[in-house]
Amino acid sequence: MNTILRDSSSPQMRAGAGDSLQAPAQVLRFQRRQTLYHSGDPARSVFRVRDGLVRITRMTPEGRVLTVRHVEPGDFFGEEAFMAGQREEIAEALTVTAIEAIDPGHIDQQALFAITQSLSQQMQRLMDYEYHLQTGDLKQRVARYLIQLSETPLGAPTPEGMTAVAATHELLAEGTASTRESVSKIITELRNEGYIESGYRSILLLDPESLEELAHGFS
Repeated sequence: MNTILRDSSSPQMRAGAGDSLQAPAQVLRFQRRQTLYHSGDPARSVFRVRDGLVRITRMTPEGRVLTVRHVEPGDFFGEEAFMAGQREEIAEALTVTAIEAIDPGHIDQQALFAITQSLSQQMQRLMDYEYHLQTGDLKQRVARYLIQLSETPLGAPTPEGMTAVAATHELLAEGTASTRESVSKIITELRNEGYIESGYRSILLLDPESLEELAHGFS
């Protein structure tokens, strides 16, 4: 995965339907699984997701990748730029993604309020995610994570009216604090029990209601 983001913003006015933020920004586009920045990179810009899905991760001392949070369309991230320091985490595009790079020096009070509100909402999602990681067995955690991902740009409707989630076993492992081997066993169980159908980098939710019940311990 190659990093192609450079925090050098040539100002360009944002233009988006329903956007009230008027800070100058540069629009940057990424392909699936491209890295936006690494831990230790200079933090010069704040970012906002225009389209797609960004994942924020950290590397453990043992070299494992752990998902910290997902950044969805409309969300801001890269808040380290307010401290003029270095990136503390890794940002990766999980889908074809467009983001806006904003110079903190061009952010007014209205824009700052919007960023604060976005980070507050993400904090609530992060707290929910931490609860997800600390409750239930791995089967429940995988079920919950699949449901969560189905509600992001990784989820897409099929012609048959079902939902397909573009997720690999590796992604599910990193999002459930587990290993790929353990997740693969769980996926096989879920498939055999009729909850899902799995294919290449895609998981079809055959029975989302029952999967939801399993995720919360009702099955």
